[in-house]
Amino acid sequence: MATTDTPAASPTINGEIPAPCAAPRGFRFATTGAGFRKSGRDDLALVVSDTPAVAAAVFTKNLFQAAPVLVARDILARAPKARAVLINSGQANACTGDEGIANCRATLELVAAATGLAPQDILPASTGVIGAQLPMDKWTAAVPALAADLGSKGPEDFAKAIMTTDAFPKFASRTVELSGGTVTLVGMAKGAGMICPNMATMLATVLCDADVEPAAWQALFRDAVDATFNRVTVDGDTSTNDTVFGLANGASGVAARGADLAVLGA
Repeated sequence: MATTDTPAASPTINGEIPAPCAAPRGFRFATTGAGFRKSGRDDLALVVSDTPAVAAAVFTKNLFQAAPVLVARDILARAPKARAVLINSGQANACTGDEGIANCRATLELVAAATGLAPQDILPASTGVIGAQLPMDKWTAAVPALAADLGSKGPEDFAKAIMTTDAFPKFASRTVELSGGTVTLVGMAKGAGMICPNMATMLATVLCDADVEPAAWQALFRDAVDATFNRVTVDGDTSTNDTVFGLANGASGVAARGADLAVLGA
């Protein structure tokens, strides 16, 4: 089966700026600057599926897990579905105790109220300084602008907003021909330093517009993470916040079943 790739972003590829990154159907993106890290740059990112999406995730194996990891685990344990992924940079919301968990849930309530979603529809992730509580006043001020921006941004903007010490944004897209038609995938990630098997210092979100059964999607996702993110090591450290999310919303109308699953996962 034929595939078409958009390369992961770098400052240049063969001396040229990479082409725009294709987005799967049925997803809308938003970013805004909340001042979590520094003024003048976006540090809050949201992607929303127009319809409920099958959700998969792989989380850090660190024995200490940050508040957003615990909250996202709880959401997915209740149902393997989601409508959105919400990521902030600047504060990791790790080593923050019960207050950190409460603040994480409060951010979901803020975004849900502004977008018409339910809090349990939104999967959270955070990256940045460990030990600091989320500045909830900045969240309250930023969420209306984030909601108003929904639909005006794309994968590249999402990747830029979740950067911390990254030298450049990381994103890639692929179109895949299945037996029933074409589907699109896009991945956006941040990560720099502390790279070790088990995704250290990494947040990533993969979106797909194929119609995939929940168990099959999670299996494909787990295998893909094992074959990619969990194959690299630099200094042997892992992180409290490592998370990779995957949403498949079926907006293409193309089902991935049987032999097509192997093609989608290749």
